[in-house]
Amino acid sequence: MRLYIYFKLLIAQLKKIIYFVLASILPGFNLYAQQVNHLHYVDPFIGTTVSNVLTKWGNNGGCYPGAVAPSGAVQLSPETRVTGARGYNYTDSSVYYFSCLGHMSGFPEGSSGRLFIMPWNSGANFEPGKSSIHFSHKKESAVPGYYKVNFDERPITAEATATARTGMFRFTFKENAKPQIFIGNGGGINAISNKVIHNSDANTVINFSEGYTDKKEVKGGWLFTFSKAQTSTTIITLQLSKSSVGYSGAQHNIDQEIGSLSFDEVRAQTSREWAKLLSVIDITDNNEQHNTVFYTALYHSLLLPWVIDDADGNYRGHDGEIHQKTGQNQYGGFSPWDTFRSLHPLLTVLYPQKQQDVIFSMLDVYKQSGHLPTESMTGNHAIPIIVDSYLKGITGFDKELAYKGMKKDLVDGPFVQSDMEVYHQKGYVPFTRQESVTRTVEYAYDDWALSQFADKVMNDQQTAQLSLNRGLNYRNLLNKDELFMLPRNGEEFKLQPGTSGYKEGDKWVYSYFVPQNGKDLINMTGGNDQFAARLDSALSNNVILFDNETVFHLPYLFNQAGKPQLTQKWVRDIMLNRFSATPGGLPGNDDLGSTSSWYVFSSLGIYPACPGRPLYAIGTPLFKAVTLHLPNGRKFVISSDNSALKNNYIQSLQVNGKAWRRLVLPHSVIANGGAMIFNMGKEPGNWPMDKDPVELSSTQKNTAFKIIDYSVDKKSVVPHEPLVVKFRLKNTGSKGVKTVKLLVNGKPYGYRNCLVEQGQTVQDSIMFRLYPVGKTTLTLDNTLPLTVEVKLPAKPQEHAFEISQLQVKPMIRLNENQEIKYLIKNTGGLKQTFIIPVIQNDSVVFTDNIKLNAGGVKTIGHNITASKKGFKQVKVDTAKTVYKVYEDAAESLMLNFVSIAPGKSVADSSGFHNNGNIISTQATTNKDQLLFGDSTYVEVPNAPVLDNMGESISMMGWVYPTGKEKGLTDIITKGDNHVLQMTDNKTLTFFAGGWGRGDCTVNLPTDWHQHWHHIAGVYSGKKLYLYIDGILVGTSELDVTADLSVNNKWTLGRNEEFPSERVFHGYINKVKVFKAALSADDIKGIVSSEKVSILQQ
Repeated sequence: MRLYIYFKLLIAQLKKIIYFVLASILPGFNLYAQQVNHLHYVDPFIGTTVSNVLTKWGNNGGCYPGAVAPSGAVQLSPETRVTGARGYNYTDSSVYYFSCLGHMSGFPEGSSGRLFIMPWNSGANFEPGKSSIHFSHKKESAVPGYYKVNFDERPITAEATATARTGMFRFTFKENAKPQIFIGNGGGINAISNKVIHNSDANTVINFSEGYTDKKEVKGGWLFTFSKAQTSTTIITLQLSKSSVGYSGAQHNIDQEIGSLSFDEVRAQTSREWAKLLSVIDITDNNEQHNTVFYTALYHSLLLPWVIDDADGNYRGHDGEIHQKTGQNQYGGFSPWDTFRSLHPLLTVLYPQKQQDVIFSMLDVYKQSGHLPTESMTGNHAIPIIVDSYLKGITGFDKELAYKGMKKDLVDGPFVQSDMEVYHQKGYVPFTRQESVTRTVEYAYDDWALSQFADKVMNDQQTAQLSLNRGLNYRNLLNKDELFMLPRNGEEFKLQPGTSGYKEGDKWVYSYFVPQNGKDLINMTGGNDQFAARLDSALSNNVILFDNETVFHLPYLFNQAGKPQLTQKWVRDIMLNRFSATPGGLPGNDDLGSTSSWYVFSSLGIYPACPGRPLYAIGTPLFKAVTLHLPNGRKFVISSDNSALKNNYIQSLQVNGKAWRRLVLPHSVIANGGAMIFNMGKEPGNWPMDKDPVELSSTQKNTAFKIIDYSVDKKSVVPHEPLVVKFRLKNTGSKGVKTVKLLVNGKPYGYRNCLVEQGQTVQDSIMFRLYPVGKTTLTLDNTLPLTVEVKLPAKPQEHAFEISQLQVKPMIRLNENQEIKYLIKNTGGLKQTFIIPVIQNDSVVFTDNIKLNAGGVKTIGHNITASKKGFKQVKVDTAKTVYKVYEDAAESLMLNFVSIAPGKSVADSSGFHNNGNIISTQATTNKDQLLFGDSTYVEVPNAPVLDNMGESISMMGWVYPTGKEKGLTDIITKGDNHVLQMTDNKTLTFFAGGWGRGDCTVNLPTDWHQHWHHIAGVYSGKKLYLYIDGILVGTSELDVTADLSVNNKWTLGRNEEFPSERVFHGYINKVKVFKAALSADDIKGIVSSEKVSILQQ
């Protein structure tokens, strides 16, 4: 990676020279120096491979290096990977083709697209996905609006540039090469002439500079052959565009945006556009790598939303009709869930014209479809986008229309989401619905955002109050004992939900999603100190990783807990250690520029912690000085005295010449222009004196607890005897949770979380046990002490110890090392020595001699080599567990449903006895086979062998589909982690370790419906294998390995994470799950042995 950085710095210097030369020789390339420097800092290769850092929710930046204009509808980019995570990966060295449309930059597989084009000169036919040409990164380059590669194996050079609505290739064929161009994946192809091609997908038009001499249909498309030039070099340019209106619109785009311009002139024009947009920010800093990361992040923030109207302003709307654009441009490619947090706030402050056009476009979607755009994710986040923009001064849109659309999606209905009505009825989404926690907390945030518009813009106090109250609905999922937002249904909480109930997250991530009311969140989770310590620990120990939009605001929550030094520490740590100027330099998916725009904001020292409030949380600046050239002609300068990489902490702050004593900065301060001067230091400072940014929360007060009185129910006990301390707790502050801590002899010993309304007093208690003989002092927090005496019992204890937490690896390979662990506690009142035998299959394998003080606890561990195959029972005192030793992969069976018939359960024949529960509300008419459907599925309870896995798995079963479902249909799943599913009854997909890592997808056989077929997915290391009827039908290579351990439940016929969605209809039988990766022969043997019996059903 150091070589990459060195190479890029060298290239950067060359770019400066190149830009200077271009400015001299190319028409219209009169860029002033600052713009040239900014272009030089952009490295489109950042984010084009696996992240350099550990991630959970997406391990690849998902960016592409190809040519694109700002907000460009056409993107010409190479693809180097056609299986697994498709698209471009910097670690590869062969290009399969260039894709031209639909690159959702930063999404999983965001570097892949549609409409394949590839220069070719072989006598062999071109086949997409198989044919490729080798290249070296030394002969590859990319800058904003331009991409070039010289292929190694063939004398071909490919160059690409683009405008907002068009793309342009220049293919150079050398050494008398036979010029050919492949075009595919574009729908039906119609040759209008030997220079003009129409592709039915997106009404795409392609114009060749030279007429082709021959066209030949090949697998996946057409191969066009051209005449060689008289010289040794043949140059063919290719212009293309698309149009939602029709072919004439696409051709008009080409005529208007390219016309008679040469390739170099188009490239220069697009470079000027990029330079102008990047010039809104000037950086003064000597760190070349940080400058590169910054300007590349700004570049990535300007790719989407993209233009969808033609050059004449026409576009086809969501109603299927042709419309004229509302603003300067019509935009699409929305994904509000990804972009509301940082991307749209960045557009609002730096590019308000684009942001206003985006809102115009969103309102047009509402007029045409009846709803604001939501796309495929959760929430209704077009609402905070609109509210935030308006409150920050973008008011040129119809506020009445916007309010009507927002109210319809949240208050009036009919609603986009089917769970909105139950959310209104219960105040939360129950876990019988998918993504219940995520949806609840996001709906609550959207409700709050609507309340701000209703109050501050529309003066609709009734709706404002209703929405403000609903904005507190996240409280309904807070489990006070766990202090997490957990899936709930009535009085039942799922205490170990895994990822069930969450969208791209878990209980740790979504328990912090209350951007509208951070103070209330802090109050509800134990107050400032406890909140900050817990979040700091979660970040420090990688329980929470900064790798997804869901955690963007987390470092800034420390401000609201009165710990700005922790905000400064973590923001700087994330910027320095999780971003870099390398291909793996993004910490996970960029998601349409969302991660990049977080970096842009945070490096400035500010962040929109709660879109919908025209305020920025203050973090810590990265650069010595930054100048924002605002659209209104004003400047806002952010500078840092004592700026250094190790100077993380703010000592003081001045804004417009005056001391600034707040942890927030109003948007208006920036919009009016001025200056912001940080004074930085190595150690945490005392700035500001007021560390309570109440402006960022609806709740304005902290909790204020006091223990009124407390007592213990016994003054004398024997060791291990239960006793209870009772107390009364009063709260004179805001509603919240107090963690009442019991101290024994001054040390923490027990606690109780108490949820108390404002002004109320509650009575509660803590049960505990004491051990050492003698007098013991008890205190609750800072109350006066009480004394309890522990006495020895009249009759000595015969069994003065407890064994718990006996653990083994539930399945290991022959000759592998097994680790046996258990916890022992001395439940007596005196120091004792215990002789503890560890028994395996009735034989003592270890004898432990353990000395423990009274009440002492110790973890004991042993290693033993598995020398024989089979099941082993381990016993320590009364604690028991089993594990299995296998030699061959086929012996690693951990779940085996031989027969799935109606009843209450399905017997597991693997030897682990993990029987499945049949969940059904419908009487069956078939006594031999269980019919899966809307009311029936099978769920397997959690078990160590099913949840603790390694880096391989084989999962399979027989299926007999009877339904004709559209969209995704889950067949065999463990959450959305290990999945066999079909799409539209046309394709079968397998993935393991999470959906965002890549998958293997194949076409279903023609006789799929109402016939028995065996399906199997195998994952080993970095490779996926998919089998149908014992035949290997697909493979995919992944970027990285993954630990498959996860505590979602194995489910047949649906997915625990989507309980009411993706339902399979039909029969499933003979389901097996293996820990190891089975071979093709293993799979074939299983199918052969089961086929006769299954076809007789």
